[in-house]
Amino acid sequence: MSQITSTEMAFVTALAYNTPNNTLAPGPSPVPISTKAALKRCCSAWRRTFNAYDDDNDTSLSDVWAAKEAGKAYCNAMPLLTGYDGVRDFLACAAHGILIGAIPPEKSGQLIYAAQVALSILQFDRRPANSPSK
Repeated sequence: MSQITSTEMAFVTALAYNTPNNTLAPGPSPVPISTKAALKRCCSAWRRTFNAYDDDNDTSLSDVWAAKEAGKAYCNAMPLLTGYDGVRDFLACAAHGILIGAIPPEKSGQLIYAAQVALSILQFDRRPANSPSK
């Protein structure tokens, strides 16, 4: 049986102090939203999933599994990589998720790389087309 690390417990405790906001839609928004709203959406998805999973199981090991499932919900609530605002909000959620442990290290590089590719495509699309020489 594995022990809950102090980081995991601090994460669970920190999220317990925030009140849940059940008014947000469960999936990513196709419309750009503010960065603060995007972070709130991701954290709310984490909290709802953690609380739903943890309420069913009262063992200390269930907190670890609840956090793992909540991490998936956090990622599913992240904004779409559409437009500069979407990329900005996606990166904000990814960075915050990495810092608080909602996104595992092995997945963090993939998310940052996806945002980098999306941003490079957006920058490429903004370049003026070269006029053909006649």
